[in-house]
Amino acid sequence: MGNLLGVFLLVLPAAAGTELAAYAPSTAPITIPLIRQRFAETDAKITTLKATFHQFVRLEGSDVTQTVEGEVLFKKPDLLRLTHRIPEPQTVVSDGTFLWVYRNSTNQVIQSRLNAWRKSEPLAQGLLDFGKSADLLARYATEITTVSAPGADGHRVFTLLLKPKASDRKNEGGDFILTLKASTKDFFPGDATLRIGRAAVRSLFEDVRLNPEIPETAFRFTPPADADMFKSPEPK
Repeated sequence: MGNLLGVFLLVLPAAAGTELAAYAPSTAPITIPLIRQRFAETDAKITTLKATFHQFVRLEGSDVTQTVEGEVLFKKPDLLRLTHRIPEPQTVVSDGTFLWVYRNSTNQVIQSRLNAWRKSEPLAQGLLDFGKSADLLARYATEITTVSAPGADGHRVFTLLLKPKASDRKNEGGDFILTLKASTKDFFPGDATLRIGRAAVRSLFEDVRLNPEIPETAFRFTPPADADMFKSPEPK
């Protein structure tokens, strides 16, 4: 029990928060300016966020898909806590300076500088993109690829394709494709797929709650005294 106490001590449950805002059904054309406006409206409302998540990681040419499930707590600008349930218990905490990964089964802690982690782990960057959806549309070359017919509630589902602009590809460290899917009901991109090289990661966010009261202890991490510590090397 000692190592678990070092991770979970004083981490209290987050209060409920509110649901995503719902827009009235509309037959107006879905355009990039409209999506950017709606994304910006939601971004502005987010201070904290709580959701369940499912991630599916697959390599091209492989029939094996790795599945990760758990809960995410987030606070602007870059505080994060992920609690994995599947495939095994694991805790990931961003305190704004460092990123900590605690693996329960091995009692190991990996510590990285947050900025270094962002550069070295592009497949995980989307975890800190909450509240920045409108910025993504401005930063990358964006196109609408699909728009569904209205459902029973009158709302449509649309898909966006984002790529680095030609002038930024070198700085981005190579090409990637980010696909975002959202409904006109709430304009929240809760279905995102990121493809880099042979790897593809699909992230689904459900039960999203805006601005729950999250205790500050959720974004602090103290390694268990008996844990094996590893520090990721920082890029020169």
